Amino acid sequence: MELLACAAFLCHTPVEEMTMRFLALLPVLIALLCAQALRAQADDSWKLPLAEKAKLLEQNNVERHNIMGLYPSQVEVPLDGSLVDQSTLGLSNIAHSIVWTAYYLEGLCYRYAFLKQSGAPPEEVAAARARADEVFESMYRCQLVTGVRGLQARGYALGHGESYEERENASTRDEWHQGAGEYAHLRWRGEPSHHNYSSAAHALCQYYDLVAEGTQKERAREALDALVSYWVDNDFIIYNYQRRGYPVHILGLTDGKTLNTRVMMAIAAAKQAYHATGKAEFKQMYDRLVKQYGVRGLQEFRTEKDHDDAQHVFCHLEALFRIEDDPELLAGYRKVLAGLWANHKGDAQSTFTYIYLSLTPDSPDREQALREALFSLQTYPADSTLRPRMNSIRTDLKPPYPVYAAAWDNEYLWKGNLLTPDGWLSRTVTQVEVSPEDPMVLYAIDELGDLYQSRDGAATAAGWRPIDQGLRNPVRSVAVGHRSRMVAVACEDGFYLSTTAGRKWELLPVPADGGRPVEVQFDPQQVHLLYATTTRGAYRSLDFGERFLGKSWEPLTAGLPPGDAQLKVAPGKPGRIYALISGALFTRRLDEDTWQQGASLGAAENLSRCSWLVVDPTNPDRALVGLYTTHAAIGTRSLLQETTDGGLTFQPDLLSIYLRYVRGDAKAVMASLIPGQAVLPAIDPGQPQTIYTAVGRGVLKSSDGGKSWAEKSKGLEIAVARSVIAPRHGGCIFAGTPAGLFLSRDGGESWQDAHLCLQFDKNTRREIGGGAFIDAYWRGRYYGFIDEAAAKAPWPGK
Repeated sequence: MELLACAAFLCHTPVEEMTMRFLALLPVLIALLCAQALRAQADDSWKLPLAEKAKLLEQNNVERHNIMGLYPSQVEVPLDGSLVDQSTLGLSNIAHSIVWTAYYLEGLCYRYAFLKQSGAPPEEVAAARARADEVFESMYRCQLVTGVRGLQARGYALGHGESYEERENASTRDEWHQGAGEYAHLRWRGEPSHHNYSSAAHALCQYYDLVAEGTQKERAREALDALVSYWVDNDFIIYNYQRRGYPVHILGLTDGKTLNTRVMMAIAAAKQAYHATGKAEFKQMYDRLVKQYGVRGLQEFRTEKDHDDAQHVFCHLEALFRIEDDPELLAGYRKVLAGLWANHKGDAQSTFTYIYLSLTPDSPDREQALREALFSLQTYPADSTLRPRMNSIRTDLKPPYPVYAAAWDNEYLWKGNLLTPDGWLSRTVTQVEVSPEDPMVLYAIDELGDLYQSRDGAATAAGWRPIDQGLRNPVRSVAVGHRSRMVAVACEDGFYLSTTAGRKWELLPVPADGGRPVEVQFDPQQVHLLYATTTRGAYRSLDFGERFLGKSWEPLTAGLPPGDAQLKVAPGKPGRIYALISGALFTRRLDEDTWQQGASLGAAENLSRCSWLVVDPTNPDRALVGLYTTHAAIGTRSLLQETTDGGLTFQPDLLSIYLRYVRGDAKAVMASLIPGQAVLPAIDPGQPQTIYTAVGRGVLKSSDGGKSWAEKSKGLEIAVARSVIAPRHGGCIFAGTPAGLFLSRDGGESWQDAHLCLQFDKNTRREIGGGAFIDAYWRGRYYGFIDEAAAKAPWPGK
């Protein structure tokens, strides 16, 4: 009915106005006919039984996340399978290790306590205790390494020399120091915070109570004494190394009477230190704070939703309820517990749930909370490699997300990440070129201008390596010559050539014209000939053989109107050059001197022109341009126009579209429109009537020159494409997605990983350890929330 009404309206309108009316209604018509489907993938390692995952994650922690017991949660995993480098040359995140080591230690303490109380084999109990002892020692070492009693490092790396933050010239580069005395072989990270001191206090208390015996108990007592004394003896101040920079006030900004999470951390730490040492100064501080902030008689505790602070206070309360026997204070702490739970009871954070329900067993939220906590552990994958996630496009999921599908925090899972839809997305690969000599040799550029080479046809992540170390500026275009070692690039500061596959680069003497370099190409027929384009001109090198490749250049754009232009050189016999200047198209054959002004590319009031012109790699006279329209109700839709005569005419034109619609062929019109603003299309060199483009959701493919389109997303890890590339050689189509680069060997019908996922520095992979799982799982076992059957059961769902 809506289509009929539109047609009736148009038929009673003067011809001059019909096209404009049609264009105004176009978005509405498109909205009536367009729809999209979503897909998603997940790793199946999460389906393993909980007990098996606990063993695998602990083994991984020992092998990859272990610096003499210290737990760097995020580490860079070598692509070649070699060991993680925990030295100063490595990239493990040391800056937050003390916090995550504290939480991890608590999980190990509850593992030991559970195994001991459940009658596990003595050797298993002994091994659990030894591991907890080792991790405790690493925490205590964070104090000893500084050479100042009670001053706690954030973490340490093995060896000497600059750390990763110093190499990156980070703002914290001066917070790194070489260890004192016997710890001179360690380089430690300073800049202590109240969170560092809070996490260490409750972890040391848990270790003191649940694991430590004999000498270890004395060491735990001394560690807790020194840690809390550092701010108790300095009037609530945590000073940095050599008292440089701004000191940290343990209580933060406070009105001196209102209890908050930060004050609660200090109260608990004072009590924990008194519990372990019996020292009067800690008792006095504890009594002072509980009185000043009204813990006795507390009626209500309200705080903002903050997963970091909540984790600290939940853990402190767990210890306080074990060591405090004053009923009035326990009543106040129960108000704090209730306030935290009100904020987080729907977050499926397993650690929060198990602590809360161990202290509030009759909670009305009990059954649902336990189901969600167990579900989070059941969906926790054994492989914790950080992967791109995009749940915002999925209709089958809502927060809190299954752990395998969540956009994990970079270091610890229980920080609200189960509520965050998207994260760790890859930078987009914008260009891929395949060597005509060897299709296994590929070159790729990402949106930052980093340049990579693969020598195994994109079969492995380790096969990609950066080759732009000799370039001072980002790469905007890459071309590969008839030999794989011959590579030319357009950078922001000029054009470069390498005849050694990127080992060495030479600046080419392309004439300076005041424009920005845009593109470089090798001529596919004349192997020692290059084309270079800027925003002001196009140039062709003179062919004097490989020895003089790129040494001499001739201009190709003489006679054009002045100003910035969008230039496209289409090599061939004879080849053609296109120039878009202020919306006007100019074109000429490369064997002629005369420019012709082509068809108008100006758009009607309701349409805009896309910022690209694509030439058929097999036919220099055939090119595509795009128009798009945007409507608030349905977003953006695009139309491709084609020229087969070098830009003199384009089809379909707007009048022919309108006439097709009026004749009743509305569905055909709508089928030819692309849902979204089409990015740079790719014409298949092997089948020129096949065109690909990206519009956000998946890859769109047309097998009839753009008359109709179908989405092709099978195999894409995230069904979103931001670039589509059809290199002249190799026979593959590539798609740049938020999950990295993907390739298709069957004309876009299916996709597979091309292993260039660019989340971090270059093509690297990072993972977080299993500390969060260990932390929650063993509490669940200790408190009886996870029995033996549940621990050993495989995933019960579909």
